[in-house]
This record gives sequence, C-alpha cells and structure tokens, in this order.
Amino acid sequence: MKILNDLPRNTRNCLIVEPLWALFGGVVVYFAPLYMKGLGLTEIEMGLVNSAGLLFSFLFFILAGPVTNKYGRHITSLVWDVLSWSVSMVIWAFAQNFVWFLVAVLFNSAVRVVMVSWNLLLTEDAREDQRVKVYGISNLIGSLGGFVTLAAGLLLDHYGVVPTMRVTYLLGALFMTVMFVLRYFWTTETINGARVKEKVKDVSLFQLIAQQLSSLLHASKDKHFAVLTMIFLIAQAVQSFTFFQILYLKDNLGYSTTELSVVPAVNSLISIILVFFVLPRIPKNAERLGLLVGFLVCVGGAAAFLFLGGGLLFAVLFIQGLSSAAFLLLGTYRDSVFMNSVPEEKKAELFGLVNMMAMLLSIPTGWFAGWLFTVNPLAPFIALVVLFTLGAGATLRLMSWHEETQSAR
Repeated sequence: MKILNDLPRNTRNCLIVEPLWALFGGVVVYFAPLYMKGLGLTEIEMGLVNSAGLLFSFLFFILAGPVTNKYGRHITSLVWDVLSWSVSMVIWAFAQNFVWFLVAVLFNSAVRVVMVSWNLLLTEDAREDQRVKVYGISNLIGSLGGFVTLAAGLLLDHYGVVPTMRVTYLLGALFMTVMFVLRYFWTTETINGARVKEKVKDVSLFQLIAQQLSSLLHASKDKHFAVLTMIFLIAQAVQSFTFFQILYLKDNLGYSTTELSVVPAVNSLISIILVFFVLPRIPKNAERLGLLVGFLVCVGGAAAFLFLGGGLLFAVLFIQGLSSAAFLLLGTYRDSVFMNSVPEEKKAELFGLVNMMAMLLSIPTGWFAGWLFTVNPLAPFIALVVLFTLGAGATLRLMSWHEETQSAR
C-alpha cells in the first residue's frame, strides 16, 4: 500500500493487520445496547455496566505505563489484547444476564493497558510530522467497520438480535486473535521501548507503579497536563452518553434496525473523505487547530441531534456522519497533540497517567447517562452539547499557551 510506504515497519504492520479488528469491533460496540436490552438489561443496568467498565479501566490504567515499560510495547500488546478482546468476546457470546456483562467488561477493561502499549508500538518509531497521518489512518480503519455493520443490521432483522450477536462475538474472537498473533510476529520492540526496558530491568513492577503514582501527584500540579486530562476526560465521558443514541433512535423515534445499520456505513464513507481529502490539506503543526475544529463540529452535530424526529433518515445519516467524522478528527488531533508535547522517555508513563485520571473522573458518567435516559430520553444528548463545548474551551486554552510559548522563543 503506497500510503504506508514512508512509514516505519512497526507502524506500517500495525496498520496492515488492524482491519481484522475493525471487521467486528465496530459491529459489537454499535449494537451492544440492543443486545443487552434483548437479554433483559434495563437502561440503569446498562449504565452500571458502563460505570463498572470505567472503574476497572482506571485500575488497569494504573498498571498500563509500568507494565508497558517493564515488559516492552511488543509483548504487552499481544498478551493484554488477548485478555481484553479474545476472552471478553467469548464471554459476551454466551452472556445470559447482568452478571455476565460485568465479568465481560472486567476483561475488556484490560484494553486500557493496550491503549498505552499499542499506541507506542504504532507511533513511537514514526516522526512527529507523520503522527497525524498515522492516527488518521488508524481511526479510519476503525470506522471502516461501519460497512460490516450495514450487513450485520440485515442479519439482525432476519435472525434476531441475540442469536446474530452471539455468532458475531464468536467470529470476532477468532479474527481478533489471528490479528494479535500476526501483529506480534510482524513487529518488533520500538527503539525507545527497548531503551526504556533496559533502563528499568532491575526495577520491580511494584516500584514502577509507586513511581507512577508519585509522578501523578507531580503531574497533576501542571496546568498543561490538567487541561489535557480534561480533554481526554471529555472524549471518554462522551462515550457513556452516545451509548444510548441507538436506543433513542429505535425505541423513541421508530427507526428500524436495518435503517440504523446504514448509519455506521455512512460514517465510514465520510471518514474516508476526511482522511484522504481533508487531513492532508490541514497544515502541519496545526494539531491544536484541528482539535478545536473537531470539538466545534461535534457541538453542532450534538445540538442538531436534539431536533431529530421520526421518518427523517437522511437527516439522521447526515448528522451522525458529520459527528462521527468530527469525533475521528478530534481523536486524531488529541493523540497527536499529546504525543508531540511530552518527552520521548516519558510517553508511556504520561500517556497512562492522563488516561488514568480521565478514567477516574469519568467513572460516574456511565450510571449518570443511564439515569438521565430514564428521566428524559433527550437528556444525555443535551449533556453531550455541554461536554463538547467545554472541550472547545479547553482547546482554546491550549492554543493560547502554545502561542505564548512560541512568542517567547
């Protein structure tokens, strides 16, 4: 693939195998609320599962940086991906009730370790000016699952939500495991990862965890770190509120499963246009501007969602597609801003810390979103407008500090 030719080996091969995850990852995430409801869970129980996932995620983020530095980006990504995806997908496939989902989300939350190790395996060997492209392609691949979701929606309508999703989870477990093994054999430890691993080889994991917690206290006093944490927190909290969109569109506005399965496909199409025709035209070193644009478009999309009615599928597709592309833009530039603003030797530690703090603060949002939905189905989406607006404000603050730093040089 020519678009990957200029990228280092680890980055290129991580991206080559990523579609094996996207084939099923997007499907199971998108239709999870319908699957949970089909097995009898209430909106409050769904919210509690989401909050439990955030709590478990916080605990795993405590391990993320130390484990990644101690054992390396390479092997950590393999082991923890198998635990977080292969195992959890099998549990979801056989789930019967609320307890099964709690156990599954415990295993799936282990993906927070991989969020650190895989991000570094993907980008650490790449140059700074390549990282926006890398994250853009990565997020695009993740969104390509939308086309599979379109086919899955037809199967859900024909065979029913629960039996179709059970088979989907099992197939997902198989394909993802193949992907993790291929990626392990096609990549190696990053240059910086090998250096850090050698540096801490005589330091125990418990000592590294203690050092990380100490670093957290120090980092929390830094205003730049605090604002980045807020941005990561907003991006994390948003997922608790958007979780209920498919239920609102189906149960409150009357759209069919087949109609709703078109949404991710349109999202994917718009994301392709964004990555190939928009991102390349955004000036280099404009990560903060890209982040701001992402938040502002998300504000507009969330506000427009409040005025949707039944029988307006085109409007649903346009609003959801635009919002999805904006969130892809937001994620691409958020991670690029972070990776390009911290020292090389501190990337694993600080990436784990910022995600850990964001996860800790977002723990109540899962339950809160579920409760809001039971009070008023539109309430979670009003909260989205507020969250994205706060994100835009935080990004403006980052831009102001960056301009002050550049002027001082």
